[in-house]
Amino acid sequence: MAIDAGTAYQEVQARLIGAVEMPGADLTAAVPACPGWSVHDVLAHHVGVVAGVAAEDLGEFNELVFDLLEQWRDSKVQRARDAMTASQVEVRRRSDVGALVTEWRRATDDVLPLLRGEVPVPPTLPPFVGFVLVNDLVVHETDIRAALGLPRAPASSALSLALTGYAFSLEARIGRLGLPALVLAYDGKERRLGEGPEGATLTADRHELVRVLAGRRTREQILGLAWSGDPAPFLDVLSEYGPVRDAAID
Repeated sequence: MAIDAGTAYQEVQARLIGAVEMPGADLTAAVPACPGWSVHDVLAHHVGVVAGVAAEDLGEFNELVFDLLEQWRDSKVQRARDAMTASQVEVRRRSDVGALVTEWRRATDDVLPLLRGEVPVPPTLPPFVGFVLVNDLVVHETDIRAALGLPRAPASSALSLALTGYAFSLEARIGRLGLPALVLAYDGKERRLGEGPEGATLTADRHELVRVLAGRRTREQILGLAWSGDPAPFLDVLSEYGPVRDAAID
């Protein structure tokens, strides 16, 4: 049965709101997975993403949305992405957690029909923007929970959607570079990415695979995972966002 992306998104949203609103939650805490950002900054960024999609306006990033799959290596796309995220954080710099949550909930109400496939994706946004929203939330929930000293969240439908979304873009990178196929093995399942002969298999749980593909693991951490075959051809393309320098522990 297909996963309802809207319901999956709301499940993680509710859990993350509970985390940032719990007594004593330090929103000024640094987030190791997002160097230079606090918990407040990460939350403000994600709220800005949802608000931008709801308004069909991603700022200067609008002109580059269809190049999003190239952000791992295209400096022009990276600069536009970084400018957009910096703006999302800056305009919400003075918003307290209550204001951020209120804005987030309102914007989420507007994007739920899109997430559920009830309305088409506007032509100004990436056709896979639903995956962008789910991926961003799943990844940043883990970033924030780790920064607040909370345990890993339980596996969820949204985590499965995030793995599908990140695997889609990784397969595009593998195809564009003509690399051998890569097999992701998890939970007794296998997902083959690429058309060529099989080059390697990476075995981990869904959480770890998402963290790898979302740029939360360094080369050293990735090489420490369970591989069969040669991982070398894939090391520079696994991350959605390019090379990873800062190790994240979660």
